[in-house]
Amino acid sequence: MRLFWLDNLKGIGIFLVMFGHTIPDSHLKQYIYSFHVPLFFFISGLLFDPRKYDLRKFAWRKFDTLLFPYLFFAALSFLFWQYVVRTLSIGGKALAVEPLIPLVGIFYSVGSGEWRVPMNITLWFLPCLFLVEMMFFLVKSRYALPVFAILGYLATFVPFRLPWSSDVALVAIVFYGIGNFFRGRRINYKALPLLLVLHLAFCFLNSPVDMNNRIYGNMIYFYIAGCSGTLFYSEICRFIGRSRILEYVGKNTLILIGTVGITWFILNGIFYLLFETKIEQTGLGFALAASILQIGLTIPVIYVINRWMPILVGRQNAQTAIWTNRNGIGGGVT
Repeated sequence: MRLFWLDNLKGIGIFLVMFGHTIPDSHLKQYIYSFHVPLFFFISGLLFDPRKYDLRKFAWRKFDTLLFPYLFFAALSFLFWQYVVRTLSIGGKALAVEPLIPLVGIFYSVGSGEWRVPMNITLWFLPCLFLVEMMFFLVKSRYALPVFAILGYLATFVPFRLPWSSDVALVAIVFYGIGNFFRGRRINYKALPLLLVLHLAFCFLNSPVDMNNRIYGNMIYFYIAGCSGTLFYSEICRFIGRSRILEYVGKNTLILIGTVGITWFILNGIFYLLFETKIEQTGLGFALAASILQIGLTIPVIYVINRWMPILVGRQNAQTAIWTNRNGIGGGVT
């Protein structure tokens, strides 16, 4: 049975990732950041079925669908930064960075600080999700989640970023485990108003959060806001029914994650040439339009990869590129 509502949810999620990056700090940004990343860990946990694989097969499958695409898109981002941004002398900051640093950063795999991947900080999510999946597979117990949450909180006091965003993975595994708990379960639609109230209340009772930068505010508020928001939109996506646009975007989330930094740079550059200002310095209308245009710019890349190079995103052929989803962030949902 095909779960189209998950494609809808992923489509909304990746759009909010793009939109959240285009707007300045505000209550709207605080709201989006309270759940848009937890949502993807939740989805991946929802799709996790330990009966399908032993450890070796599971690890190899996750390498194919997470780490190999990460390495491809990270290399693509580095080459774009090196031979387009630096060669054209676009931005003094890029010229001031020694190329070896971001090259090493590809393997350190964090989304903030000196060692991040150039051009696309969003890629931090893929190695982090790999760690989350492997930890949960090995533990196979939701009772260990509070321990992981405590360790994740303690990791915020480490004065440097841990490789592969493992510090964030300790926090994110809680959302993954909750998602797995809801595998085969759903929230009663009568609880939707309560979920919305909880989401809004704990989102704004808390300070602004940013998982990539290990900013959680009050951890209890953070988890309640992230879970209630994700569950609320999960049920909304069930009511939406089939949406070709959201399904298309949701199926190709992995490619959008992999190219979001490059498409944003191109779009912002064009915008600056036309209006002599950056998109994030304009109103919400421009930011909304820019997010939609970003998806539009990626459509040719999506077509080429799905048609001729599906292996780059962990798919075996064009058919599985359309119908298969193994990790909750790309492909269709079966």
